[in-house]
Amino acid sequence: MKKRVLFVAHPYLDANMGGVRLRRIARLLPRFGWEVVVLTHSQDGTTVPVREEPGVRVVEVAAMDLTRLYQRMRGGKDSGPQQPGAVKPEPTAKKTGLSSELNRWLMIPDKQIPWRRPAIRKGAELLRAENYDVIFASLDPRTSLLVATHLAERFRVPCVLEYRDLWIGNPYYHITQPTPVHRWLHQRLERRVLRRASRVTAVCQGIARYLSEAYGPVLKAPVELNYNFFDPAEYPTSPPTGAAPRPFTVSYTGAMYASRTPHQFFEGMRRFIDLRKLTPNQFRFRWAGGASGINDLSAVIDRTGVRPYLDFLGMVPHREALRLLMDSDAALLLQSADDQIHIPGKLFEAMGARVPLLALANPCEVTEIMERCRAGLVSAHTAESVAESLGQFEVASRERRRWDFNEAAVLTFSAEAAVARLAVLLESAGT
Repeated sequence: MKKRVLFVAHPYLDANMGGVRLRRIARLLPRFGWEVVVLTHSQDGTTVPVREEPGVRVVEVAAMDLTRLYQRMRGGKDSGPQQPGAVKPEPTAKKTGLSSELNRWLMIPDKQIPWRRPAIRKGAELLRAENYDVIFASLDPRTSLLVATHLAERFRVPCVLEYRDLWIGNPYYHITQPTPVHRWLHQRLERRVLRRASRVTAVCQGIARYLSEAYGPVLKAPVELNYNFFDPAEYPTSPPTGAAPRPFTVSYTGAMYASRTPHQFFEGMRRFIDLRKLTPNQFRFRWAGGASGINDLSAVIDRTGVRPYLDFLGMVPHREALRLLMDSDAALLLQSADDQIHIPGKLFEAMGARVPLLALANPCEVTEIMERCRAGLVSAHTAESVAESLGQFEVASRERRRWDFNEAAVLTFSAEAAVARLAVLLESAGT
C-alpha cells in the first residue's frame, strides 16, 4: 500500500532550479511507494505547464503575487525564456530597485508571505479529506516552511524540511535581514519551524553544519545530507557523430550576481584568446541566464574586449540549457571566494552531461566533489589560472579526448540515488 506525502512547494511550477528539483523528486517518489500531492501556487505566464505524472497530483492555490504586482506597477511584463526569433538580448545586469527594498524591509520572511494563509486553508482541507503520512517542504521560499510546520503541528503529521539554501547565517544575510531587528525576527521564525520539524535535510555539508551548530538543541534528529542531483532522463540525445565541426566552446548556464561575478573569468578569457591567437570563429563563450547587481558588467565586457567571442542567450528553458551543456567542451562554474557553504546546482547538471567543469573556486565542498568525481579543473580567481585551465580544455578538445570522469562517484549524484535516500528519510520521519 502506498504512503501519501503532502508537498508544500511554492516554487514547484517555477522554471528555476528549485522548481526543477522539486518536480524531479515528485516524479520519482512514486517508484519508491509514495503518492505525492503537491500544494503550490497558481500558474501564470512564467511558470512551467503542469505535466501529469503517475502518482502525482497538483493542487494550485491562488494568492496575490508581489512579483507580478510590482511588474504591473512599473508597466512591465513578466520575463521568461527567450522565444525563437526574438531579438538577441544584451548581457546587462538587473539593478536592485524599490521592490527589492520593500521585500527585504516589509515582507517577512519573504515576498511569498501572501500565499501563507490561502495555502494553510487549502492544506487543511486536504488533510481533513484524506490521510497523509508525512508533510514535506523545501526552502526557498521560507514561507513554504511556515505553511508545512503549521499544518504538521495542527494535524499531528510528521514533517520533513529540506534546506536548499540558508534562511539566515549565510555571508549575504544582510540582503534579506537589513537590521538586527529583522535578523531577530527571522531567527525566531526559523527556530520555531525547526522545533516543529520531525526531520531536517540539507543539500550540502555547509548548511547541515550551520543548522547543527545554530539550532542543535531544538532539532529532533541530526541533519541529514542529500545533495542536489542530475536526472539522466532530462538530457536530450547527444549530437550525431560526424556533425559539422564547431569552435572550442565553453558554456555557462545560470545567473551571475554581485557575489558570483564573471570579472576574473573574462580577464582570463582575454588572456587565453591572446596567447592562442584565437578568432571568434575558433572560440565561443555561451552564457544562458541572467545577471543582477553587477553594475559594471558592460564596462568589464568592453574593457576585456570579449564581446565578439560572447554569445549571450538570456533565459532559456531548462531542457535547452542541458542541450547547450552537452554541445560544449567545458562548463563554467563560479564560486564566490567568500562562500564556503553553497554548491551551485550547475555542478551536478554538468556532471550529468559528462561535460568537464572549469570552476573558479577556493578549496571547499565544491572542489572536494569535483576531485572525487574527476569532474574538471579548479582555477584560482586570477586571469593567469583561468587562461591556463582554458588552454588545457582547448588541447583536450582539439585532440578529441573524452574527459575521464569517475563514473561510480558521478552516479551517486543521480536522481534515482538521491530520491531513494529521500524516500527512506520520509519513511523514518514517522518513527
